[in-house]
Amino acid sequence: MILKVEGGCYSYPEGGQILNGISLDVREGRMLSVLGPNGVGKTTLLKCMTGILPWKSGRSLLLGRDIRRLRPREIWSDISYIPQSHSFAFSFSGLEMVIMGRSAHLGPFAQPGQKEREQALELMEKLHITSLSGKDCNQMSGGELQMVLIAKALINHPKLIILDEPETGLDFHNQLLVLDMIDRLVHEEGIAAVMNTHYPTNALAIADEAFMMDREGSYISGAVREVLCAENIARAFRVRVVVNEIHFKGKALKSIVPVELIPEEAEAWNEREGEDKHEERSRA
Repeated sequence: MILKVEGGCYSYPEGGQILNGISLDVREGRMLSVLGPNGVGKTTLLKCMTGILPWKSGRSLLLGRDIRRLRPREIWSDISYIPQSHSFAFSFSGLEMVIMGRSAHLGPFAQPGQKEREQALELMEKLHITSLSGKDCNQMSGGELQMVLIAKALINHPKLIILDEPETGLDFHNQLLVLDMIDRLVHEEGIAAVMNTHYPTNALAIADEAFMMDREGSYISGAVREVLCAENIARAFRVRVVVNEIHFKGKALKSIVPVELIPEEAEAWNEREGEDKHEERSRA
């Protein structure tokens, strides 16, 4: 077991509990996909799991040890976290960005040297992104940058990578590049992974387990194809979906297509829209 959460609860400082009684585990060579509507606490869950935010109650165990009793260096030598937003005040090449992944493991005044450069180049070659070594990160496509950031996360040989919406904002080509890389890392290299995603179809494609949250604060977890069924998705997202299956190159592939809001949700949406239009006319 790489990471285990037992009874995790979290409330925002201004009040209001968002996570209640969370229990899950992440195993070597397995991917857990976290799903749910906007605002239910998916990113907060990732941060609590890794100790970035403290659980109000409950705990996270990293390799059997309570994460609260570990020093940051002990945590981040086994976990790499790739957040949603990526903005850089300075220009870095792809190679420099990957090398930066080693900085936290050097002494307080040490600078990355030739050894770190060789490690980064070797990793980029392994991941088939050597062509990005000299490219400015601010000039990269979303998919290219995401792959460089994954390489940065991997240079320390973590046992677990946490990815917060790694495919959001990417076109189909770049989504496939990133998802294929993550899939290889987990199912060929044996790294454990947790991926927060807005795309159930992507979770079906590469995840082993799913953890799906809803607006009422409850969740369902288990094998990805059992959790991501039409009934469960309708309950969590308040939309009706169609689950399709196609066969391609000997594989059965499933896709999830949202088709309509469920009636009560559509009525609530229409009411909100009517109120907004009334307010606009009143202001005019």
